[in-house]
Amino acid sequence: MKKYLVIACLFIAAISLGGCESKNQNTLTSATVDKEGILTMKSGDVYLLSTDEGIVNITSNKVNLDEYLKKRIKVRGMFSGDTLYIDTTLIPEAQ
Repeated sequence: MKKYLVIACLFIAAISLGGCESKNQNTLTSATVDKEGILTMKSGDVYLLSTDEGIVNITSNKVNLDEYLKKRIKVRGMFSGDTLYIDTTLIPEAQ
């Protein structure tokens, strides 16, 4: 009898935990933000993006942001602390 109880508990646990991964992916997608503004200056590896809401610290390991200094840009990334980490999407706006 104990054998069936253990198997039933494992089965219920497997079903309950089966949907956890998709919830985490939805959280990551919703954490992605878009910001638009003028890339005003660079301090070390961090750039300052002047937006309508204020100044945003941004950085990227994949995009060369030096090309966009003093230009209006639109970026997409995720925050870690007070810095927005840009992934691969960087769209220069028409000047």
